[in-house]
Amino acid sequence: MNRRVFKSISCGLAILVLGFAVWAYARQEKLTEIDRLPQLDPDYTNLVIPPNIAPLNFTVEESGKAYEVIITPDEGPSLKIRNGEGDIRWPMKQWKKMLAENRGKSLQYKVLVQTKDGAWQQFQSFTNQVAEEDISTHLAYRLIDPMFTQSKIMGLYQRDITSFHEEPFLQTRALDACYNCHSFYKQKSDRMMLHIRGGKDGAAGTFIVYDGQIKKIDTTTDLNKRPGAYRSWHPNGRMIAFSVNVVLQFFHAEGYTQEGYDKTSDLIVYDVEKNQVTTTPRISSPRYMETYPEWSPDGRYLYFCRAIQPDSSSSFEEAVVKIMYDLMRIPYDSESNTWGDLEVVLSHKEAGKSITQPRISPDGRLMSFAMTDHGTFSIHRPGGDVYLMNMQTGEYYPIEGNTDRPESYNSWSHNSRWLVYSSKKRDNFLTRPYITYIDADGKSHKSFILPQKDPKFYDTFIITYNVPEFINETVQVNGQDLIRVAKTAGSTQKAQLDPTLDLDAFTSASVQKPVEEDDYLFQ
Repeated sequence: MNRRVFKSISCGLAILVLGFAVWAYARQEKLTEIDRLPQLDPDYTNLVIPPNIAPLNFTVEESGKAYEVIITPDEGPSLKIRNGEGDIRWPMKQWKKMLAENRGKSLQYKVLVQTKDGAWQQFQSFTNQVAEEDISTHLAYRLIDPMFTQSKIMGLYQRDITSFHEEPFLQTRALDACYNCHSFYKQKSDRMMLHIRGGKDGAAGTFIVYDGQIKKIDTTTDLNKRPGAYRSWHPNGRMIAFSVNVVLQFFHAEGYTQEGYDKTSDLIVYDVEKNQVTTTPRISSPRYMETYPEWSPDGRYLYFCRAIQPDSSSSFEEAVVKIMYDLMRIPYDSESNTWGDLEVVLSHKEAGKSITQPRISPDGRLMSFAMTDHGTFSIHRPGGDVYLMNMQTGEYYPIEGNTDRPESYNSWSHNSRWLVYSSKKRDNFLTRPYITYIDADGKSHKSFILPQKDPKFYDTFIITYNVPEFINETVQVNGQDLIRVAKTAGSTQKAQLDPTLDLDAFTSASVQKPVEEDDYLFQ
């Protein structure tokens, strides 16, 4: 290289280094520490996060002309983003590498904002802990417009939680029908079910995918004139407990206007292999309304919610606001098809609220459930909150993420360490999925909204999320195959009623005495 050229390059580099040093010194001189956390949307501060989750992208909601965010992990290099918009989107490859290297460790966040006069502000740092335990890889949910009547925008979707990939596996336009109550056996899709209601071409029915084969079932019988609705797979993978509901809705003149309630409801158990419906008067009585079945992980107990059937002489609105549900359980032997005696797990009188939507963690250690002022539709009321119960002691307590807005439907991850639930906390109108970590002591940690690639996604997406269910793989069944079976004439299998049942026993109002206060399972 020519000596003169070398000298010029050297001088140029020296000037650059000097300039950077002057800029850094000036910035250091003008740096102001702000004694509070930065305003971020979504709020991803001080969380416990899964080691396999997609990047937690956010917007810095502070006034400024430049923004810098730095993540310093316990292990490995830092990640840094600097721009003029405050739109922070972490690169997928580096994000995943950082989380993989810091499983069980922590990430330190630093947020700096340059004001219009050129001064820099540094906000309080915050730390996100990376959990040891993975989250289930996918989330299945229904997307539906927030109308109170028939929705023209509806579909069943699956989202890869480890990335931002989302795809439908069934959409409304295919059948012009309502899809709901999707459920998966042990978070896999080789055994799953969903309902199709209404629609054209005789599409309605209960659709059960059983070892890859699609069955269209009519679960009504001489006993239950309505099909099964809310559901729970028995651990044997062969039986499904259903509630049989007559659901109505009406609207208040002010406040939270929508009201949903069960006019009647009972429980049945459907055996997929026998194509047979069975039950017992203890859980299918005209005296009570039974709903939201949930099997214990060992299959020995069926948990559910139960309320006294309102007196027919009560006025419509009086009856609705007085409906209060207890949390119940009953022993069941699936081999002999025999039932035990009813037990009250938690009374609404003790809890002070109506109990709904019980879900037991796969390890059997905890139960999550929602409570509301009355009835079972906690999603419609500001008083709806999610709780956890210790299954050994009966102690119950609210999760950390409850607000004064409705919290409701919940689902456990495969390893019992993550809980997803529905909440309207963001805008008090649209339901969004929130995730919380449940530690070894049963304590819930600060919840966070399902991350999206665009941090402003939830500002413009005016569709509501419904029934979020963790699954640990992609849905394998082809939506077109479901549609084909739905449209095929004569494809419906009519369920048979258990021949050992005495139908007269189910019509008697005196088939079971009320459970007394001293029959409580947990005191």
